[in-house]
Parts: sequence; C-alpha cells; structure tokens
Amino acid sequence: MILPNKYISNSQSLIGLSALVLNALSNKSLSIDKLWKSFEKKYINNHKLNTAPTYQKFLLTLNFMYLIGMINYTEEGDIYNENLEINNKETKSGTYKRN
Repeated sequence: MILPNKYISNSQSLIGLSALVLNALSNKSLSIDKLWKSFEKKYINNHKLNTAPTYQKFLLTLNFMYLIGMINYTEEGDIYNENLEINNKETKSGTYKRN
C-alpha cells in the first residue's frame, strides 16, 4: 500500500499519490478542502489516473506525508510543502516566496 508492487500501481500507492499531492500543492499553502479540490480538478476530473483515490485514501496520504516530513501545517491549519525554503510572509496571491 505504501510502495507500488505488481498488485498496486504507482498511482494507488501512498508514495505515488504523495508525488501527485505535492504537485497539486505546488508552493501554496492550502486548507485540506482546497487541496482536495485542486487534486480533484487536476487528476480526477481530467481522468489522468486509472483509478481515482477516495477522500479517505487522500487523507491517509496526507498523514503519511506529514509523518515522513514532506508537508507541515500552519497555525491556521493550512498545509504547505515542508521541503521548500519559505519566508514566513505570504504574498497576496496566497503562495509562499522562496528564499
């Protein structure tokens, strides 16, 4: 379930979904609902995945990503990419500036 194998495709594994979630998150700070909508618009509605993940699997992927240090949460509960160097100031567009 975490890693793909001959029974679980890359897009169904937590590692594969994590890459897609990071792509949907980009350099923005988003709430869980907005991140789900972005993910849904980018991958599910466009039929880019053979089997679309459920919201429950999406949340499991976020938990996995938090545990391994890929994402973190702001005080307001928004999710951001932990691997980007971030100034503590947001721009007007809601994205973080890189150093």
